[in-house]
Amino acid sequence: MKCPFCGHIEDKVIDSRSSNEDKSVRRRRECSKCKKRFTTYEYIE
Repeated sequence: MKCPFCGHIEDKVIDSRSSNEDKSVRRRRECSKCKKRFTTYEYIE
């Protein structure tokens, strides 16, 4: 996943949980370069 702050492509998943009645997965990520954290949502099709 590309970091939205510095553009680095390596990160680590800090937390992962189901949301929206199990139709999506929320992942909390931390960039391995700048150490900033961001959230991604993955939707199941």
